Order: sequence, then structure tokens, then C-alpha cells
Amino acid sequence: MNSTNVGILNLLYHGRFSQNDLALYLDVDSKTLVKNISQLNSSLNDLGLNLIEVKDGKHQLNLEKDQWSYILNAKEFMSSEDIIDYLYIKFIFKGFINLESEKNEFQISRSSINRYFLVVKNMLAENNSSYKYENAKGLRLIHLSLQDKNLFCKKLIKLFVKCDFIISPSTIYYNLFKDSQVNELSEKLYKIFTFSEVSATKFIVAFSLALKICVDTFNGFEFADDYDKLEQYAEIKKLVEKELESYSKDYKQQIFSFLLNLKNKENFFEQGIIERAKLLMKELKKQLNIENIEKGFKELLLKKLYMSLFKYENNILKVYSSKLNNDDKRLLKILDETLLKTGLKIYFYDKVVILGILKKIIIEKNRKDIGNILLLFNEIILPHDLYLKENLQKQIPHINIDIMPSFHLKFNYLNCVNHYDLILSDEITQDLNVEKISSFNYLKVLEKIDKKAIEKGLNNLV
Repeated sequence: MNSTNVGILNLLYHGRFSQNDLALYLDVDSKTLVKNISQLNSSLNDLGLNLIEVKDGKHQLNLEKDQWSYILNAKEFMSSEDIIDYLYIKFIFKGFINLESEKNEFQISRSSINRYFLVVKNMLAENNSSYKYENAKGLRLIHLSLQDKNLFCKKLIKLFVKCDFIISPSTIYYNLFKDSQVNELSEKLYKIFTFSEVSATKFIVAFSLALKICVDTFNGFEFADDYDKLEQYAEIKKLVEKELESYSKDYKQQIFSFLLNLKNKENFFEQGIIERAKLLMKELKKQLNIENIEKGFKELLLKKLYMSLFKYENNILKVYSSKLNNDDKRLLKILDETLLKTGLKIYFYDKVVILGILKKIIIEKNRKDIGNILLLFNEIILPHDLYLKENLQKQIPHINIDIMPSFHLKFNYLNCVNHYDLILSDEITQDLNVEKISSFNYLKVLEKIDKKAIEKGLNNLV
């Protein structure tokens, strides 16, 4: 099965999508999409399952939970890339492979399995790893280079992200890794990360699970842990020893060192992708006029750009349906132009998440330029709403807020328009300088302020 077909199934697992949205997420044209859906329906029909159908303009696939589990994990629904990944991972993990046995496992021809494994051979040769042929037995790995150790780890991370950290019995990887205790690890790792005040993101958890298999396969990796005053981490060390009591000494030591790297802001990401992420961030800052970003936002944006590039380069498609407003579309156009300029690509859903971060940065920058707000009330109790005033003062102490009856604008129009950056009213008006607000809830007011800030930021762009 090709990667587009697998992508369609992954999308429909998460919800209903229009044809345009499917094409957008998968970066294919509509004609190709129609052809792929026809192929999928043929396969689904052969299995006696429901077909992909269009209802109210959206494609959907209604399957039971166990049917979805089978579809998403079955060998029959693996893409060529997935099979190549499996052969690569198995060969390195086991140190040996018999292609005749693998041919029977996937129920494919000898020429197909040889074609898939040729890709594996080319990767190993390019990375300076070596193997030998054992007569009538198979291929045995002789030397594994550092490049292939890193690539092996990346493919494991991809696997754990795609399968939500659990290698279920329905996956082809289950028997391969059933003795590695990875399914029992996630909860233990979460306790350790939480106690250590390290965010247990999907990538970090996936890396930590992959690290267990890397330790079992080639003794893992070396992490810098020459920090001063290691005694300050004694409680973390104690918890690692307790939670991972049944795991190897090497794995416990490497998880502990990994945690110290994270706590001390050391960079453990792949350097090549980090450089591409930095290039993309530099260009985005220039295009959006956000050169000076608050440190927390800067770290957040860089990590998200890194993860987006990593996911695209490793074909990790995990998405949910998203709706874009006009501001989102304007930002998306700039992001797409920046990606084109830098020669980089990411999935559509990751673009949507990045838009959210960029909007926060733009809002934070332009909120500071909003100094005066006028609330025009028709409801008589508004001037006495102390809860509203207190919360607004707490959230936006730099903004002066005046509350006046609606007719105040009529008699002081020019003064109001010239003095206030934002005028909100609880009644409908045709005046373009006045925005309608459904209620004077302080969250609604903050929402309007953020909308004004993002508009201000976008309007200032060339």
C-alpha cells in the first residue's frame, strides 16, 4: 500500500474530512485522491468492511474500534516505507535476517522483498555499516556505525509516536519487542519526568522508549552529565532507581543523564534538523517583524519547528481537523512563502499548530501598544461590575479601561475615536470604529483585545 493510502486511513480515523481538506493534509491533487480512495474501498470491500463514503460533503469511514485497530496495524495495510522501516529495525535489533522468512511473513514475492531490502542495504552502505551473507541462513550484521545507531533510534521514535507508545499484539513489532518491557515503561517514565519537572512531551517519551531498545541493541548512547553539584539531583536519581528497578543499569544511567540534559537545557536533538529549524525561525521572524521574541516563546517555536520538520522527514502523519479564520489564512500564506523560500516542507496540521504559536507571539508584541479601551454599556449594572474590573486590571494592568453609557459616544465621537485603541459595545452599531461584544465577560474582553493585537501586527507587515 502506498503512503497516501495509509495517510487517508490515518486521517479518517481521526474524523470526517472534505475532499479539499484531505488533499491539503496529504499534499496531493484531487484527481490522485479519488484514485486512492477507490483503491482503498476495493481493499476494504475484500475484507468485508464498510467503505469510505461521502456524507454532507465530507469523507468518512465508519468502523468498530477493533476493526480500526486491525486496519491501522495490519501487515496488509503497511506502506512500502513501513515495510522497509521494519526490515531495517529488525535487522539491526536482531543482528540477523532471513529474507525468505520475511517474504512469507508479508506474503509477498521474492522480488518484492529483495527490492525492499535493497533500500536497507543502501542505507547501511551509505552509513558505513557492514554485514555478511551466511550460506543457506541469511544476512548477519558485522558492524553498526554511529550514523545507523542514530537512524535506528529515529525510526523507533517514529514507531512509538505512530502507535501512541504501546506496541499492541496486532502490530508486527509486538513479537520483536515483547521481551524489551517497553509497554510497561510509559507510566514509569511519566512519573520520573513529572517529579523532575521535565515536560513529558510525545517526542521525549518516544525517545526514552526508543532508548531502552537502543541500550538492549548496542548499549545506547553517551550523554554529557558532568554537571556541578550532582548531589542536587540525588532525589531524581533515587526515583529513577526505584521506578526502573527491573531495568538494566545502563538504561537507568542513560535515562538519568538524559534527564539532566533536559533540565540543564542541553540540546539532544539531531543537529541537522536543528539547523534547518533555526533557519526557518530566522526567516519567519524577519517576515513577521518579530525579531525580539520573549525567551519562552522562542524556545517553544524552535521546538515546534524542529518537531514539524522531524515528522515530515520521517513521514509521521498524526492530525486532527482544524478550521482557519481570516487571520490564520493570512499567516498561513506567509508561512508557506517562508517554507518555499527556505526549501523546507512540513505537514499542514503542524503548520496550523505553528500558526497558533506565531499568533501568541504577535499578540504579546502588539498588546503593549494598546493603551486605552472604552466599554460602552447599555446594561445599567456594568459600571458596578467589580469582578469585571478586577480581573481586567489583573490580566492587563497596562491598559486603561473606561466604562461609559452608550450615548457617550454620540456626544464625544471624535475624542473617543482618536483617544481609544479599542471601543466595545454590548449593542449593535453600524459604526466601523465600534465592535459588538456579546457580553462584558472579562474573557470576552480579553479575546477582543487579542484580536485587535493580531490585526495590528498583521496590518503592519509589508
